[in-house]
Amino acid sequence: MTEQTLLNLISRSLWKDEQPTEIPSEVASEAEHQAVAGLILKTSYQQIAYYIRYTYEEQELIQLLESHGIPLVILKGAAAAVYYPVPSRRSFGDIDFLVSPERFARATELLEANGYTRGEDNERHIAYSKGGIHFELHRRYSHEDVDMERYVLDGLEHRVTGRIDQHEFPMLPPLANGLVLLDHMRGHLKSGLGLRQVIDWMMYCHRELNDGFWQNSFHLAAEETKLTTLAVTATALCQKYLGLTTDITWCRDADEALVDELLDSLLISGNFGRKQGLGNNVERIMITMSREGLFRYLQRAGEYNWKAYHRHHGLRPFCWLYQIFRYIRQGMGRIRYVRADLARGNDRYELLKKLGI
Repeated sequence: MTEQTLLNLISRSLWKDEQPTEIPSEVASEAEHQAVAGLILKTSYQQIAYYIRYTYEEQELIQLLESHGIPLVILKGAAAAVYYPVPSRRSFGDIDFLVSPERFARATELLEANGYTRGEDNERHIAYSKGGIHFELHRRYSHEDVDMERYVLDGLEHRVTGRIDQHEFPMLPPLANGLVLLDHMRGHLKSGLGLRQVIDWMMYCHRELNDGFWQNSFHLAAEETKLTTLAVTATALCQKYLGLTTDITWCRDADEALVDELLDSLLISGNFGRKQGLGNNVERIMITMSREGLFRYLQRAGEYNWKAYHRHHGLRPFCWLYQIFRYIRQGMGRIRYVRADLARGNDRYELLKKLGI
């Protein structure tokens, strides 16, 4: 009942610009878990202040890099909010942006010389922070299991200008931007797909992905990246539960049982899996193990987590064993929960297989 009320309120807010004066506490809590509270609740001063700071820091970033001849595109964030009827109501997190590989090193130099504090560094991006905002400078967009880099890099070369009120920003053109939003859903299906990512996709479909665009361009890219079933299923979900127009017919052959299974999964998990807490980590581990194989996963995770290995690479043959003992230590205080967590992980892995990802 709570979830259905939330879905109805989101639909009325997006398509009829209706926001209720009062909301039951359990519905408000669910909206917070799903990172969509701004769509159905009266905008707070805190939310307005953060949005102003967010757009200011984004503009400063754009001016810094472009003044030094480094083109960039904003990924997700404002490039998703631009499709909303009231963009500022969307929940904003990090500022993700991409530069070309040959300009990546220069971009890091500029950021670190201009007050951006460097954080986590991985194979896809380097994290920075400044002015209370977190940034992710992407060296590449694609994940290991889905390669769409040629679409993203081509989109960087043919970037377009997005506009929200007086704020202008460079973004990917419709095909590449849509693939990123679609892949954003795919990526969070392992860790916790929430309503925010699905609504980003829905608003993009409403604005861009009509039948002609799907048939002439997008369908081919979705097939190549193995995201067709997810696109069809998520769009049908939006039509059935969130009020997306049925004028979009390319999703009409969606499996209705799979639509409902996807909805159940995202309502259980919440945005980034926040409704499941530590159990979400167990689910994610279960899915990754199923994909990679047990030994390969344990070895890779051990290499990442074992600090002694970082100093002494001769320990590499024992990394898989370290990871096993690490899981044993982490699980001792919550043994009774692990079985349920693993069962949910198996259910989600089965959902991923049905979606073809």
